[in-house]
Amino acid sequence: MNAIELLARSLPHREPPELPVDATCCVLGTEEPCIGREHAIKPSFTNLDLLAAPDSDRVSVRAWRVLTHGVPAAEGKKRDTFPLMQSSWLCDGESVALLNRQAVRERVLNGVPYSQWSGYVTTSYKKHGSLRAPVNRNGAQRWLFELDVVDCSDREKVAEWWRRLRETREAGIPRPVIESIDCSVHLMGKHLARWRDFETWARDKYLSPLYRFLTYLLPSSEELNGKQD
Repeated sequence: MNAIELLARSLPHREPPELPVDATCCVLGTEEPCIGREHAIKPSFTNLDLLAAPDSDRVSVRAWRVLTHGVPAAEGKKRDTFPLMQSSWLCDGESVALLNRQAVRERVLNGVPYSQWSGYVTTSYKKHGSLRAPVNRNGAQRWLFELDVVDCSDREKVAEWWRRLRETREAGIPRPVIESIDCSVHLMGKHLARWRDFETWARDKYLSPLYRFLTYLLPSSEELNGKQD
């Protein structure tokens, strides 16, 4: 089971643009009803390592449905939206939930309770997260954050790192400074003791996927001031 298969169970049915024939799906590597690969995988696609059968010129109907899943443009808008690329999401094989940053934060900190699920968190809205997101089972808590798989399964570690990061953020250290651990002399002068302690702790962590993911989830100034992000 991979994220494409999990998502295919959860998305609404759509008729393919041509009559399917049994063939090898370039995405899944499985023998099943397929259509022309060009309906889902464009010539500009270069991440052939993400395809199970990159030499196949066919794509399964279910993979096509996932990779081209779109929502018609809202009234007053010119373009359709593609939520699996333009939003963060969580799928349990029965439904797909689109998430904002606060919703992702809640699930990361509290844990996702489903027996089987996949989740993608994006800030750039350009990537096919469904091709990279891992499927979690047996209590695993792995998220795809942009191109990195972030393992949040160690709940004590997540809680401790979050506590450190949150306290530093609430003390008035901006999120970009926490992310880069590059603090200006002026800001350091206002938080010298706290910053020295935090930097010592963060120095061997700040390049890790978990640190970057949790830093992204930190509250904004608007949230800290009681306003929505």
